[in-house]
Amino acid sequence: MRILPAVLLVLLCPPALAQSSKPAPGFPDAPGKETVVTKCFQCHGPGMWLDHRQDRRGWESVLYRMVGRGALWTEDEIKAMADYLAKVYAK
Repeated sequence: MRILPAVLLVLLCPPALAQSSKPAPGFPDAPGKETVVTKCFQCHGPGMWLDHRQDRRGWESVLYRMVGRGALWTEDEIKAMADYLAKVYAK
């Protein structure tokens, strides 16, 4: 009877995995996207950026403000996110 739960798990997981691999709405593919999605979506929804436009320095300032509020990001992650946001959501 232990086989049945394992079979059910295998049958039910592919749809769940397919749903989680959908791209975030409004976030075009570019270097740094995955970092933004994994780091920022821990607290924010995808709509947070859709109406905001800033240059790279502005985005970097926002990211460091988040660090001041408790975000635990490396310098490389901040650079990748600032580069991505400046490219996709530029002023």
